[in-house]
Amino acid sequence: MLNKSNECITVSLGEDILKVAQIKGSGSNTKITNILSQEVKDLSENDLSKKIQLALKNFNPKAMPVHLIVQPGMITTKNIEIPSIDPDEIKSIVNLQAGRHTPFSREEIQIGYVNIGIYKTNYTKVFLIIANRNLLKKQLAVFEKAGIRIEKILFASEGIAAFYSKILGAEMESAPVGIIDVGKDSTDFIITLKGLVIASRNIPIGKSQFVQDGADAKERLTKELEKTIESYLNEDIEQLPAKYIITSDDDDMKGIKEALEKKMKWTVEIIPYVDNIKATQGALKYLGTDSSFLDVVSSAVNAEESQVNLMPEDVLMQKSIETQSRELFTTAIQGLIILVLVASVLGLKVYFKTTYLSRLKNSHKDNLQEVAMLEQRSIETRIVHNYLSTRMVSLDTINELYKNIPSEMYLTSVSMDEDGRVDVQGISDIASLVFNLGTDLKESKLFKSVDIKSMTAKKDRGKDVSAFEIELKSAIAFSEPEDTPPENAKTAKSPQGKE
Repeated sequence: MLNKSNECITVSLGEDILKVAQIKGSGSNTKITNILSQEVKDLSENDLSKKIQLALKNFNPKAMPVHLIVQPGMITTKNIEIPSIDPDEIKSIVNLQAGRHTPFSREEIQIGYVNIGIYKTNYTKVFLIIANRNLLKKQLAVFEKAGIRIEKILFASEGIAAFYSKILGAEMESAPVGIIDVGKDSTDFIITLKGLVIASRNIPIGKSQFVQDGADAKERLTKELEKTIESYLNEDIEQLPAKYIITSDDDDMKGIKEALEKKMKWTVEIIPYVDNIKATQGALKYLGTDSSFLDVVSSAVNAEESQVNLMPEDVLMQKSIETQSRELFTTAIQGLIILVLVASVLGLKVYFKTTYLSRLKNSHKDNLQEVAMLEQRSIETRIVHNYLSTRMVSLDTINELYKNIPSEMYLTSVSMDEDGRVDVQGISDIASLVFNLGTDLKESKLFKSVDIKSMTAKKDRGKDVSAFEIELKSAIAFSEPEDTPPENAKTAKSPQGKE
């Protein structure tokens, strides 16, 4: 039966009395945990704020939503028909037509409405609620000064209609139900259909008038109820209620019940609201007083499902801006915290790695020195090894040329530079032997390139010969010291090595 929120507070501020109810739980576990009423008659605005602040001290209003119940004297209601079934169009039309049903300008009123349902073809019945915006803001200012933030401004009759519809199981019934809630100074007469309020009137006759005027007050109340039903029929709102419910049980209410049954021929039942909701022992003492807490209790129960919220638009906009500002600030703080955490994590990683590296250096300091010494020795060893591997290159080159030069050819000049280039000049009796020599030298592993640079005919010792020049590139001479010498450098043999 309770709204989706687990706990909330509803307050009603009249000219003479302040009523507060705190509800907790949901469904069958709905429970009044705290409730009070206090006289606030003839208090200044400052004194009233202090009174409210003191009264709500034990309710902890900052920990849960607080809803304000608008007073009947601030409300004008009207049943109207809207030529549309589209929710957006209905809202727009209601906003345009609201000013026609009150002497105040559109800027001076705050409106809400209950969508009763489709009527005829493409028509919607709407129960219009009009409140004085200045009076609403005045009450909001009193609560704000008391340090209490109001979340919604609710229409009490809507909550009462939903509350009793759930109790009676009348949410799907086609016949309306009348609800008579007699309070201390006034009576709320509500007609509900399928859980929705379709008519509401506040009659300024209550239990205090019964005490003062006795039977006359009860007679006047009966007549006012009869007039309300006549007006209801004249407006062609809906069929007559099938039954009427009185919300409290005492001798006066029993007398009202008998009078209505006898004079109006109504079917009347007494179903006290206090019998249909749980309450703590502290709350029960207030429920037994002449004041009716049905408005604050039922509105708390129906706060989430309520169609009507009479909070002024500028106040809602201000709240929206404040909410967005808080969310932006919260996001910025969260981003800063995340940035600090990320920086801290990275800093810690760098710190731990630096510390670990320092520890490794300290623990392996002696080893590093030994490694450096070994590396130096290794370099020296490679240098010596390279020297030993290449020191016989020139002799190996001469030996390789000796093995491949035929008897018809002799050399006039052999030179080797620091880059391992070998320049060979000679005389050949037969020109083709020069090309054969170039081919044989290319097959040698000692040379990585062979190039016959020139070959010219000339006279030598009275006969025709060919002078030639061949350029060779040693495969092993002057390689890098750290490189491993080629295998053929190890296996090459000097001329004296042939046996």
